[in-house]
Amino acid sequence: MAAVVIDSVDQDDIRVALESLRVGKSPRLHWRDEPVKRQFAIAQRLTEMPIHGIVTIYIHDRAVRTERARRRCLERLLGEVSLAGCSEVVIEARSAEQDHLDRGLLTGMRRARTLPHDLVVRWQPSVSEPLLWAADAVVGATTWWLDDRTGCYEMLAPKTRLVCVG
Repeated sequence: MAAVVIDSVDQDDIRVALESLRVGKSPRLHWRDEPVKRQFAIAQRLTEMPIHGIVTIYIHDRAVRTERARRRCLERLLGEVSLAGCSEVVIEARSAEQDHLDRGLLTGMRRARTLPHDLVVRWQPSVSEPLLWAADAVVGATTWWLDDRTGCYEMLAPKTRLVCVG
């Protein structure tokens, strides 16, 4: 799971830059849907943007359910963005049931006082928030790096911090 940390004064410029990377009628950028050549172009453009990526990685065996691994990564990621001084987090909306699970995790973290109550967290579909596309590209490049396709991640590595979970 990944986040990109962006200064609020840069958000609009970054949104415009990400929007310019869409091709044709595609409503968004999505790493796994892009041809390899475009992935390299997207990674290159991200290196030129004032962003910093944080990626949480939880290597697990097949006995661990995917949703549990995701929750472990999200918990650590929320902590990391809070430590980075972020005041707002946008999480990509999934299904209502899955978003409810995320909100439950958030509530638990706040009750345990491992996450500040004043951190604003909201859910949005990726088609309506281009900044989510940057996080998708960072995590996609990282995942491919883990699968030994290193080129795009190597471009983004100076702007990305990996955090191993569990």
